[in-house]
Amino acid sequence: MKLRLVASYVLLVAVALALFTIPVALSSSAILRSTLEQTAQREAQLFAPLERRDDAAAAQAVADRTRDFESATGSRVELVEAADKTADAQVRQALDGADPAPVWGRHPLLQADAVSVVLPVKDQGRTVAVVQIVSPAADVNAQIAQIWRFRLLVGGVVLLAASAVAVVIASTLARPLRHLDAVARRIGDGDYSARASTKGAPEIATLARTLNDSARQTNALLTSQRSFVADASHQLRTPLAAMRLTLDNVRDTTNDPALSGRIATIDAEIHRMSRMVEGLLALARAESTSAPAQPIDLAAIIDLRVSTWSAALQDTGVELVVELDRPCWITATPGALEQVLDNVLSNALAVVPASSRITIVARRTGASAELIVEDQGPGMSADQRARAFDRFWRAGPPGTGTGLGLAIVKQLVEHDGGQVELQPAPAGGLAVHLTLRAATPPSKR
Repeated sequence: MKLRLVASYVLLVAVALALFTIPVALSSSAILRSTLEQTAQREAQLFAPLERRDDAAAAQAVADRTRDFESATGSRVELVEAADKTADAQVRQALDGADPAPVWGRHPLLQADAVSVVLPVKDQGRTVAVVQIVSPAADVNAQIAQIWRFRLLVGGVVLLAASAVAVVIASTLARPLRHLDAVARRIGDGDYSARASTKGAPEIATLARTLNDSARQTNALLTSQRSFVADASHQLRTPLAAMRLTLDNVRDTTNDPALSGRIATIDAEIHRMSRMVEGLLALARAESTSAPAQPIDLAAIIDLRVSTWSAALQDTGVELVVELDRPCWITATPGALEQVLDNVLSNALAVVPASSRITIVARRTGASAELIVEDQGPGMSADQRARAFDRFWRAGPPGTGTGLGLAIVKQLVEHDGGQVELQPAPAGGLAVHLTLRAATPPSKR
């Protein structure tokens, strides 16, 4: 927008300059040319009376005037009698009785740029001779060139000044729009506390108030939604716990195998519902987190989570291979990566066969860092990978998982400006590929 404002302003000034400068320059050039033509015509008119006479005094006067005029102006004076034959088209027109206009251009008499003026000398209505004066145009052309150079110089200076003024004006107009854009970006990134200044031009102020109102309404709706999910999930904990206790009591007091089987089925469903409630609470916390991101050593986080999961890995016979760049500093919310790794490793352990392998790779790649978790499980098809981040969607049969783990991973990673995608692993399983923002190590004090 700023560039367009500057361009439109400069273009407007350029058009105004052209409409003013070009006609004035053309008019000045025309005046200089006309002055030279009139000078030559006046001189030719002085020769005409003398040319009508055929006495010696007139001939001497013509010779003296020709010598003086040519010496003073560098012009050439030609007196052509009616009986003379000439190749000069302008002179022939005058001999034929016409009154030709001055001719500009390179003339053979001077071998230079000149103006040729021809005046027929008539006696009793008959053309008896022609006076031709060829005046050099070098001085006039130089003056015309100087006029154009001066106009172009002034125009260039004015355009430069107009450009500077246009930049100042455009910056003044674009500054509040840039502020609105920055606020809109913050709101788009999830910072609904961002507010735009309502000062300035009425149009900008109205737009800022509209943006602020939209942010407040969106924040209120999201807060209400998150609060409902969190409150509902929290309230469900108590009745679920009571139901499990009741089932445990019934199981302890019955000897009916059929009833015990039904109780086990109900207990499994209650257990799955409890995990779903915990997942909803975790997702609500991930969506509502407002802690600032900070530099974190990814390698240290991975070491900590590997030590935490080592017992579960040993129990299932799964080998864990870790390949890390040390250190590997990234920008993330404290506690987010721990939850991401827990969800990814939990999903992997749920599907990999015994004696298989899970590989964790972390490396720096320029301005970002990569975290890849590969397993040797059944993997996912392209359609399944496309839907894997949907809430409550599960790749396995009903009753396996809650379908919230990868949704939580996606929310946490994107909250910190990262990306997550699922790819086929080289060994046939699934690779969870995370791209995280790299960070510089914090300075030691």
